[in-house]
Amino acid sequence: MSRSTTHTFTCPCGEVFSCKTYEYINIAQEPRLRYVVLAGLINVSVCPNCGRRAAIATPFIYSDPDHNLLAYVHPRSDAPEDARLLILEKLREVYKDAATVRMMQDEESDEENGGRQVDITPAQARELPPLQVVFGLDQLNELINGILTQDEKLGRIALNTQSRNEAERGQFHDILRKLASEMDCCIEVEDLPDEYTVWLYGSRRQISAFMRELAPKG
Repeated sequence: MSRSTTHTFTCPCGEVFSCKTYEYINIAQEPRLRYVVLAGLINVSVCPNCGRRAAIATPFIYSDPDHNLLAYVHPRSDAPEDARLLILEKLREVYKDAATVRMMQDEESDEENGGRQVDITPAQARELPPLQVVFGLDQLNELINGILTQDEKLGRIALNTQSRNEAERGQFHDILRKLASEMDCCIEVEDLPDEYTVWLYGSRRQISAFMRELAPKG
């Protein structure tokens, strides 16, 4: 499963709220997170009161086994060259050592512990994709888009209401949030005095199907 930590933030407007930060993203188990990343919404705190956004500078691992992609994402695209080289060297050493240790543990468990369950098998360890290191979400998005089909790439649609009634806006939000969850999509909200907009992000295939459903019949 993906791994995240919940943090509490205090916005300059005074609002106190909680937000998840991801350290590990597993697309095989949570496909919608691919589109959270591509929409630029990963590890971003959004104040529910004033809408102020702040990027949370947390490195994370992005894993998409179906596309043979494993990447370490450093949050800073402007990291100095010497820092980049040091990060690359250390990560590759850790990655190689981790795969070796896992293989040794698997073999020992088969011999000494009656087949104790472990995270991966020796064969899986040998088949781990090469670890790629990217700096900033733009580089990650370029890497992801390079392996996706046209139907898998990011699609989006905006749905809005001009109602100023908070209860009606809340109901509108809840309906679309539930819909997004069923479609493995994600949402983003723009809350303005005269208009309430919910952006729905997902694969182009999913968004196109949704738009066909919304089109007038006959």
